[in-house]
Amino acid sequence: MGLFSSKKHYLNQVGFEQHQEPERPKRISTSAGNRLSIILENGSSESQAAKARESHRASVRKSGLSPILADVPEDRSASASATSSGYSYTVWSENEKFAALRNHKQIAKRGGRKRVLVILAMILLIIIALGVGLGLGLKKKKTDSSPSTSNPSSGTAEPAATDSATSPTSTSSSSSSSSSSSSSSPSQPSNFPLGTYSLVTFLDLAQTDCTSNPQTWSCYPYTTYYTTPSKSLATFDWTITGSKPSYKISSTSNPFSLTFQNAALTLVDENQPTERYRFQIPTTKTVVPATNLTSDNAAVECEFVGNLQANLYTKMKKEFPSEQDPSGDPEYTTWPFAVRIEQSAAGGDGVPNCYKTTGSGRRGESVEGLEGMGASTLCSCLYKNWHTPS
Repeated sequence: MGLFSSKKHYLNQVGFEQHQEPERPKRISTSAGNRLSIILENGSSESQAAKARESHRASVRKSGLSPILADVPEDRSASASATSSGYSYTVWSENEKFAALRNHKQIAKRGGRKRVLVILAMILLIIIALGVGLGLGLKKKKTDSSPSTSNPSSGTAEPAATDSATSPTSTSSSSSSSSSSSSSSPSQPSNFPLGTYSLVTFLDLAQTDCTSNPQTWSCYPYTTYYTTPSKSLATFDWTITGSKPSYKISSTSNPFSLTFQNAALTLVDENQPTERYRFQIPTTKTVVPATNLTSDNAAVECEFVGNLQANLYTKMKKEFPSEQDPSGDPEYTTWPFAVRIEQSAAGGDGVPNCYKTTGSGRRGESVEGLEGMGASTLCSCLYKNWHTPS
């Protein structure tokens, strides 16, 4: 009896423990059962992921990002398992996520290409400012170190005048000079210097030192410019022929008793401001004295052996006749440049040679009683169309 009761007590205890053992979930072999089992097994991991997403969204909201970017990318292992099971997938691919981040305003504002461009622009502005400042500094230094004029007596250097002080004056003077030069220097005639020209001049000087009687030497028109300008006009008509460099010059009829043919012209100071054609020939000047040299008041002529020389300038401007001077009514083309013509004779024994003339123009007996002057003395007639600077 006791054995039976103990055995019964044992069986009751074992049946109670079996009754208390928790009941295990049954696995369902259907596809729905498989999904349900996966969800049940991953319950703890899903809860942790949800908490992570919530914390991430809160931090993103504080930073000002859009809620669309607040989702935490799913764990790769979870995604892999979900993908392998065929029931879960992610909306963004990796490239789409990064593109969204790059194109977002806040991300672009906080860095990236715009920040790099701003930095490059600032560096470029600094380089330009440095270049401009350096250029201005070098220019100022060059101006400050402009050449200076030295004073030989003191041995010190005096600063040269700056361009700002001299430029207006020099510019105006040069412009006025060029305009004056262009207005007073006519162009050369065609075929210059060939042709017949009227050389309009004035009597500048009449010198009578070679003779003891000044009445024996005279210069047409017998009045100098400095005595009566309007009565000093003298015009020479000469003809230039030939070809370069063998030009020839000849006289025409004139009141000066100067006759010559084919005198050689020589070019002097070629390509210089004083360039000119020059000739010099021996001449004999015949003068009819304005006073009686004989006791019987016979007609007398005096001869002076000397030379004629002339300079016909090709660049130097003329100054005569001006507006207040007579034009001289030239018969030919007026020589457009400066002219200097001189007839001269030296003194000595038998200077001048004076003689009586007959009614037929023949030479008669010599006139005595004229005292000869020294060989260094000179008689001259000087004609010009420009004034000697005082």
